[in-house]
Amino acid sequence: MRKTINRKGFSLVELMIVVVIMGILIAVAIPLYGAIQKNAEKRTCQDNQRSIRAAHARYILDHANDNKIFKDGHSSFNGSFENAEDVFKEAFLGYFDGSVLPYCPVNGTYYTVTVNSDVDIEIVCSESEHNS
Repeated sequence: MRKTINRKGFSLVELMIVVVIMGILIAVAIPLYGAIQKNAEKRTCQDNQRSIRAAHARYILDHANDNKIFKDGHSSFNGSFENAEDVFKEAFLGYFDGSVLPYCPVNGTYYTVTVNSDVDIEIVCSESEHNS
């Protein structure tokens, strides 16, 4: 009388095929993930710049009756408002959550904001590819 052996499980060849397929999928996914992350950081940076631009526009509308909205010394500032008076800092920062200017998500630096006139504003990120 012959005894039949019932073997269950995967063979070594089948397991190796699965490992190779997973390796190929990972090799394709990692570069795609990096590109998606870089694109998301760039879009976040550009959205932050738009937020600053919109806050400037709201500031202009709210202070339209002032004789001169940006007095001398307010022509350029970064996250610390080095050249700005405290009254301007508090008024402008009030347009942001937590009264903090947005910053670049890649390197954590603040944008350089230059106000050329009461209605013209230029925002520059230290990452040149983020500037639009």
